[in-house]
Amino acid sequence: MWAHECHRVYLDRLILQEDIDKYMEFMNNAMKEFSDFKPDLILAEPLIFTNFISVAKGHEPAYLNIKDMDDLKAVLEEKLLAYNEQVASMDLVLFSLAC
Repeated sequence: MWAHECHRVYLDRLILQEDIDKYMEFMNNAMKEFSDFKPDLILAEPLIFTNFISVAKGHEPAYLNIKDMDDLKAVLEEKLLAYNEQVASMDLVLFSLAC
């Protein structure tokens, strides 16, 4: 989850490949500080965490790694439909990242 937060705060704002490469260099150096240094696991794509899926499936809210974008899309569409039925119709378009 730490890498997810770093990516959302910093990486998502970078536009130059040179800056992205420098950021990834910093991330790789920082990950070496962890006792269980597993960059392939820490940076596994898609690197997105949310509590939407656990809550939508009736579980306690817990931030979980999104393993399947189709599952996330289905949950978000279901929640939008429920919101539209209960509150007001919101013409919302959901975009997905090309990973």
